[in-house]
Amino acid sequence: MQKHDEFYRTICSSETLRSGKKGFFHDFSESVMRTAGDTWTSRIFGRIDDDVGRVRAVFADAKIRDVVVDTLAKVKPLFRDKDADISKRRRLEGYQLAAVGQYDKALLLFSQAILRAPQLDKSKTVDQGMSLPLALLGRAEIFMALKEHHFALEDLRLAAEHDLPDKSMQELRRRREECERFLSVNEKSLMPVDPADNINKVTRLILNQQKDDGAPLNSAVNSVPRSWSSGALEIRETALEGKHAVAATEIHPGDTLIVEPPLAGCLLPEFYGTHCQHCYARLKAPIGCPNCSCVAFCGRKCRDIAMTTYHKYECKILALLIGSGMSVLSMVAFRMVTQEGLRKCLKIYEKLEKSGDEKAATPLTTSTTTTTTTTTMSDTHDAKSSANSRSARRRIRRRKLQESRRGESKIEMKRKEGEDTKESRESDDDNVDTAPYNLVTHANKRTEKDFLERSLMAAFLLRCLQRVGFFARPTSDDEVPGAEEIIVAALLLRNLQLLQFNAHEFFETRLSAGHRFRGSRPVYLGVAIYPTVARFNHDCYPAVTRYFVGRHIVIRAVRGLRSGDVIAENYGPIFTKMTLGERQRTLAGRYWFRCTCRACQEDWPHFENLTNDSVRLRCPTEGCSRLHSRAQQRPGEPIKCPGCRKKICLEDRLACLQECETLYASGLASMDDERVDEAIGTLCAALKRFHRIACPPHRDTHLAEIALSSCLIDYGNTWRPAAL
Repeated sequence: MQKHDEFYRTICSSETLRSGKKGFFHDFSESVMRTAGDTWTSRIFGRIDDDVGRVRAVFADAKIRDVVVDTLAKVKPLFRDKDADISKRRRLEGYQLAAVGQYDKALLLFSQAILRAPQLDKSKTVDQGMSLPLALLGRAEIFMALKEHHFALEDLRLAAEHDLPDKSMQELRRRREECERFLSVNEKSLMPVDPADNINKVTRLILNQQKDDGAPLNSAVNSVPRSWSSGALEIRETALEGKHAVAATEIHPGDTLIVEPPLAGCLLPEFYGTHCQHCYARLKAPIGCPNCSCVAFCGRKCRDIAMTTYHKYECKILALLIGSGMSVLSMVAFRMVTQEGLRKCLKIYEKLEKSGDEKAATPLTTSTTTTTTTTTMSDTHDAKSSANSRSARRRIRRRKLQESRRGESKIEMKRKEGEDTKESRESDDDNVDTAPYNLVTHANKRTEKDFLERSLMAAFLLRCLQRVGFFARPTSDDEVPGAEEIIVAALLLRNLQLLQFNAHEFFETRLSAGHRFRGSRPVYLGVAIYPTVARFNHDCYPAVTRYFVGRHIVIRAVRGLRSGDVIAENYGPIFTKMTLGERQRTLAGRYWFRCTCRACQEDWPHFENLTNDSVRLRCPTEGCSRLHSRAQQRPGEPIKCPGCRKKICLEDRLACLQECETLYASGLASMDDERVDEAIGTLCAALKRFHRIACPPHRDTHLAEIALSSCLIDYGNTWRPAAL
């Protein structure tokens, strides 16, 4: 069984790096592994204890250097280019469908024409180089026919940025005036349709929560693109559990605890044509990258952010990255670098090294240990070598790094020419946040082969960066990468490790045609890393649910918590659906820890065998934590509590429990009638009462918590496919 579990863990780990056996990277890594052999991998590579050394060995060690360098020399830009002929065909097909009233299908064809159209003057032989503005004008006509003048006006504005012939420009002005008149007349009756309105939804969510909490409406709302916390939680650190979220005050069902944007995230490739590459919103009027046809954006704001950060590097190699067979987690690791740029990546690494030296020299101090039974993968502290030996190794690595930099001092001096002043650089350094990079990596539990395969992925991604101009003067393929390149590769390697345990799949809820909840299901669109939420521990009986508004993750409570309680979410295995053995195997294989939450310790039955009779009632004596079964109470007869040694009566609690069960039924009926707000109010009130007088497991309570979670998720990204 142990060998079987180790094999399962190895498979799980490998799949966070690459997808099965498809693509170039699988063959590349297998070839290097065969060349290296087990002896070299364990005795030479396995003794390297830092990421810089691992990446350098991949490029420099004579045992594998030739196969690595020769294979990576074949890395070339590969992407889906623009095509004016295809753009023109789609546009003409769109006009044919529009002529017979098939506007929805026509809209799709015009959008395809826009995404495939080259920029002005790139292809004079087709449409006289005007493919893009012509496609935009055509789609604007369709939007006007559909009475969606917001989208039509934006397309007309985009088309007006091009130097159109006088006749076309006159027609454009006429249509724009028509759109503006329509919008002015119908201003009060029309709902905003801009996908960027997701940010407004987040703002409203925070405002409403602050209002409910009686908190001042302060500047936290003005910084929505950054993470927002209600103040009801704090991050604590203990030797057993690492850093984790704890209730700072009493938390009630329905409370919003965190709204956080991703540090980085990537769509799955199958959604590139249906969702915005940057904000993940479903596309209505997509616009493309100026250079490739691989991706789409919901509007110019998302496009411009992407083009000035990550996509300017990813554009020419996106098809190569997808075709390599790398996992979406590896794509996120790559984006964590491309979105920051070279200079900031170097600062991040420098700060990480500096903080590592400080931690090695200073004993770890932790906050007061909180009472909990939850074990998490986040920041689990395993026994390592002494602080002094870690410090010594870091000094050796730093010395080697300094030596390797001496030969490149001239390049370094040139790189610094034209940069900001010393004062502004120091200010930038202060703004570098390395906290996300200190999430758990379980480096001390990894095998030599795991490190080697991840180092090879980092080497491949580094070669991609060299090809797309990330470095001003990349080294040639037959040379060992320079100091800056090795540092970036080491950061990639670190990202590949931490994402394995800290990333979240983001989703939209796909609604069924007949009912808002019956038949609805989550559709996972991609993966992102949310640094604060990554600190939440796991529990097989979670206290919170999560959903997504645009690219933001929203964490809300589904049951009450007292001050000091651990705020736990769920990493997949939940007690109502999986047995104890299944949960333990899944968590050990995927996240490398053994869960000891209450549901696991007490081996709660999953749903098929769960009843209301297993509920336990809290002792009514204040300060007593003793629990009692409902069968202990006989009508009119007090019982003696073994905890507080007092005679107590549980009849009031039994009556309250009955009221909760009645309220659950009422809340579920409201949900069935799609009265969402009413259902949330009823379920929250009932759950708040239940957890004050009783403890699970209790079948009706878990049904109510699942129902509440579904209702809260309805506030997030949802989509109902159009009826055929």
